[in-house]
Amino acid sequence: MNFRIIFRTDGRGLYYDPYNPIHLDDILHAIFIRLHGMTRDLQRDESPDTIGLPLMQSIVKGRKMWNASALAPECQQFESLHFFRKKYPLDRLDLTYGTSVNLQNGVYREYNVPYPLLHCPSLVAYASGNRKEVKRTLLKHLNGIGKYRSKGHGRITSIECDETHENCSLVKDGKAMRWLPDEKGLRKVRTKPPYWNMVDRIKCCEVGDSYEK
Repeated sequence: MNFRIIFRTDGRGLYYDPYNPIHLDDILHAIFIRLHGMTRDLQRDESPDTIGLPLMQSIVKGRKMWNASALAPECQQFESLHFFRKKYPLDRLDLTYGTSVNLQNGVYREYNVPYPLLHCPSLVAYASGNRKEVKRTLLKHLNGIGKYRSKGHGRITSIECDETHENCSLVKDGKAMRWLPDEKGLRKVRTKPPYWNMVDRIKCCEVGDSYEK
């Protein structure tokens, strides 16, 4: 089944990098890894565990991938700049060996770290697979999206999941809806999560590029 997922936000803003957008299958992969107790200290150059998701798979230019798009903001939006205070961890003070701690500069210094927030009413993703299972999983295990969730950002207030006639998870209106294999692409990334891992990376297009399967 083809469907669209709408993540409603609380309007307080979320950390969203348009050059490294969050993919729906990456969210589901992280949830299912935790549910199956498969969490481990995976290194970037170490092959990740294989796990099934309630999504259809397609082969695009010889590479298998889940039918799940990247999340994209919709409707009106604006950005704001925020800061948090980076402090030296007090539980490591015993490592100073009597040294006079300087909080103004050096390894012990404290400083403000800037980070942008995107304010939008909702994020949208497209997928194909088991719509009921995807919605149930997200509603039960996803409360927020993006970095700095512990600071109260990226909170999800509701999740809607509507059936669509067309599969828009890979390409929509001639535009790539996710990272897809492309010999001329400038991004080198995996075609399956976790995307930060370096194993089996290939050249891919950017989300939003013109694309023909």
